[in-house]
Amino acid sequence: MSNESTRSSNTVLDAESLAESFPEYEQQLQETAVQAASDADTVPPGEVLPDVLAEQLEYDLYTHQAEALRTLKDGSNVSVATSTSSGKTWVYALYFALRKLENPDARGLFLYPTKALSAGQQEALNGLFDQLGVDARAETYDGDTDQDRKQIIRERVDVPISNFAGINQYLDAHQKWRAVFANCELVVIDEAHTYSGVHGMHVSWVIRRLRRLLDHYGADPQLVCTTATIGNPAEHARLLTGAAFDVIADDGSPHGRREIAFWQPPLQDDGDVVDTVGDSPLPAMRKSTASEAASVLAHLTNHDMQTLMFTDSRQGTEISVKRAIENASAHPASRTDTEYAPYHAGLSQGKREATENALRAGEVDGVVSTSALELGIDIGTMDATVISGYPGTRQSFWQRIGRAGRGTSNSLAVYVPETDGVDQYILDNPAYLLGDNIEDAVVTLSNNPVFAQHVLCAASERPLTRADADWFGPEDRLERAVEMWADAGQMGGSLDRGAQYSGTARPQSEISIYTTSGEQYEVRQTDGEIDMEPLDKERVYRQYHPGAIVVYDGQQYEVQAVVEDTYRPYVEVESTNTRNYTQAIHTKTIDNLSVDRTRSLGNGYQLAAGVGRVVTDYSAYNVVDMFEGTVEEPMVPIDLPPISIRTQLMWISFPDRIIDRVRAAVPTNDYLTPDADSDFVALGECEYTLAGGLHGGEHGMIKMSPLELRLDNDDLGGLSQLAHPEVESPVWFIHDAVEGGVGFAHSIYDNFEAVAERTRERIAQCDCGRTDGCPACLMSSQCGNQNEPLHRTAATELLDAALAQLRDED
Repeated sequence: MSNESTRSSNTVLDAESLAESFPEYEQQLQETAVQAASDADTVPPGEVLPDVLAEQLEYDLYTHQAEALRTLKDGSNVSVATSTSSGKTWVYALYFALRKLENPDARGLFLYPTKALSAGQQEALNGLFDQLGVDARAETYDGDTDQDRKQIIRERVDVPISNFAGINQYLDAHQKWRAVFANCELVVIDEAHTYSGVHGMHVSWVIRRLRRLLDHYGADPQLVCTTATIGNPAEHARLLTGAAFDVIADDGSPHGRREIAFWQPPLQDDGDVVDTVGDSPLPAMRKSTASEAASVLAHLTNHDMQTLMFTDSRQGTEISVKRAIENASAHPASRTDTEYAPYHAGLSQGKREATENALRAGEVDGVVSTSALELGIDIGTMDATVISGYPGTRQSFWQRIGRAGRGTSNSLAVYVPETDGVDQYILDNPAYLLGDNIEDAVVTLSNNPVFAQHVLCAASERPLTRADADWFGPEDRLERAVEMWADAGQMGGSLDRGAQYSGTARPQSEISIYTTSGEQYEVRQTDGEIDMEPLDKERVYRQYHPGAIVVYDGQQYEVQAVVEDTYRPYVEVESTNTRNYTQAIHTKTIDNLSVDRTRSLGNGYQLAAGVGRVVTDYSAYNVVDMFEGTVEEPMVPIDLPPISIRTQLMWISFPDRIIDRVRAAVPTNDYLTPDADSDFVALGECEYTLAGGLHGGEHGMIKMSPLELRLDNDDLGGLSQLAHPEVESPVWFIHDAVEGGVGFAHSIYDNFEAVAERTRERIAQCDCGRTDGCPACLMSSQCGNQNEPLHRTAATELLDAALAQLRDED
């Protein structure tokens, strides 16, 4: 199925053949870019390795591998920031083999982001150790490891392989790990670019807790981070670990010819509906990106191209597999033996491993995955990838398309954009995606709730003293955390005498490294058994509320109940069979503002950054036809309490007289009028139009911030109001979407002018021709007000006014 002579888009995706071979082809193929093949740049292994190791290698080393080994031999920590499938594993495997030759007692600790990746790396590492003739073994140690095997691994295995969720738990019993910790000479943090946002914050503190205990046992191991190509590998590694790194980024690995096709979903036929604003259809909108991507997947697999499609939700993988099966059967080149499978972290380990094995063996034609297969799990050599919607960063985009055509094999990638602003900007400006400028990975240590959780864990592992400011400083911040926990009855003593944990339960068990809250919900099936990982609270309220229709492992379920008045909260589901799915609607308030920084722009305009309380109430949901996109049942009530977080935010406030500027700029026949049943019915036309401008400016800046600030706008939320009770003037807020914040909203404050200019350009130049905009400029699928109201001209005028004040200030 997969082969070295992967078909070119000239034979599979050219316009002439598509007109005949692709069902309902409507000029979706917009452009094709070609990345030429590149030869390897190599170094004889004997230049950096002793003969006893070099003579065992069948091939020369890539130049980046050799340079990394030289740097490690000089005693430095190394961050290897090269492309997918560039042999980064060989760097730390060879270096550990070298350490093992010099010190037979040397131990290592290799840490990976997922269990699936750990399992694959165990086999690869042991194969390499065998090839080198080195007496060393690696073995996975995680929650799936048999209890009677764990002690053997800790005491005898040279390289325990684990993940940070596990390490967080194991540090409480660090005495059991004495043999590993006291002799540890190398710690590896693989796929380090994945540790960002909330996850990155937790991992950063877990690493500091780990390094603190290694220091206690007298070890000072070197550190190796491996990462995809990112913009700030040295800074990211330092923030992640607290140590300095040398960066190896000059990639010597080869790659085959790669074609990247840009595929725009066609406009809907007259009378069809794919998006709505409230109950009103949007005419002439484009067909669903996910549906179109599934059609491309079916087209490629029916032309014997083993294809991996990426989508950004677990439910999306399941729906896309169903669509691909239907599309494949209706395709002119239909085959009777085409096989598809979903892949995401919610599936059991056994199901994921079965899909991985089927990919390697060529027994499955197409797989639809979340980011779970973005990492270096061995799935063989794919022919093609399909990217359904921009994944949020250029680094992630290149990581995903790099899963096909590994080594010198040729490959094809098809990018199917959403109708959102960033996707349409990229379609209009492909050079943005194809250029060399890659986003920075973002880690912040400023989130106090997360910091405090890990300080409590550290105190349970060893008493905290002032010397621990080296790991958890500055000292005054550490002291405040200790005092807080002492007041809560969870810690005794002081930094002068040793602050110790005094609670009853293990604090490590309260940490979920993917959320700022440890609360997790089990999923139970009332009419059978379901093998599904727990869900966090926000996802339960958004996707698994009572009445929600979800898809898991190819089966549809309807949520019967959410049970929270118990020690272990859970969700009850029941199997069903329907063509519908559900989308939650929410309302939001922001209050209890505390200003950290402010910038007066003059004439009543003000920028501010601070913290505040954000309360989100998932109050209703729509039942949507998954194939047509039509709303079948609107605004079905959800009986769940609101979710409250205190987080970082920024806002811009306008003088009350801004309404006069909007009134002058907007033609009278373009004023918005609220519907009789609208929440805004009390507003006059001019006030309602101003509200649409504020709402549009908020949406636009959230949409466009990833282009300027290299972040994922899923990590942000917003709110606009004509007169916020604390600000007392027209305002829009942008906030981080997690408890405590991750620094993104404050970055927008710091770079407001650049983001505002990008936003203004996109809104003004959008060719939708609609007063209230479209998904490519103003509309958002996450809007709790169902995109009501929005006004393009008013939003542009507000941005122009703010930018003029900024320029006058300068």
